[in-house]
Amino acid sequence: MDIDFVWIEDNIFHRHLNAEEKDTLSQSVLVKEFKKGDVLIAEGEPCDGLYLLYSGRAGVMHENHGEKVRVSEVHEGAQLGDMAIFDDTASSATIVALSSCVAYKLPRQALRHLMAYRHDMAKDIMINTIRQLASIVRDMNSSNAYSQQYIYGRRV
Repeated sequence: MDIDFVWIEDNIFHRHLNAEEKDTLSQSVLVKEFKKGDVLIAEGEPCDGLYLLYSGRAGVMHENHGEKVRVSEVHEGAQLGDMAIFDDTASSATIVALSSCVAYKLPRQALRHLMAYRHDMAKDIMINTIRQLASIVRDMNSSNAYSQQYIYGRRV
């Protein structure tokens, strides 16, 4: 399967990529296919790259007191592995394919290369990360407010 550059431009970079940038990605990005039930990223393991979910759905699982709990579901356009990649820690969650999935993987070394030599591309990936994290925080705030209202039976 080839890289869908129109999709990458629309969903990750939010701009048109020039021929040189496309060539850089062609040499770096791996297209990974997953079947339902396959693990994309394992909690507690080092993350070896940044995953961009091109198609399908995946569950975000977190182990809590020895039991795996699904904390979220992600869809096309999700960026996965960014926390572990950017702060150089083990993965904080397991990502499991809930359907057949295709993901673009930007290996750790390729991302480091972009950060060192392709500043515009690295900046766009960072901005995409911030957009995604901001959306997650907004959802958490909304969920927390709803939970507080439910628990206490009143509005603050």
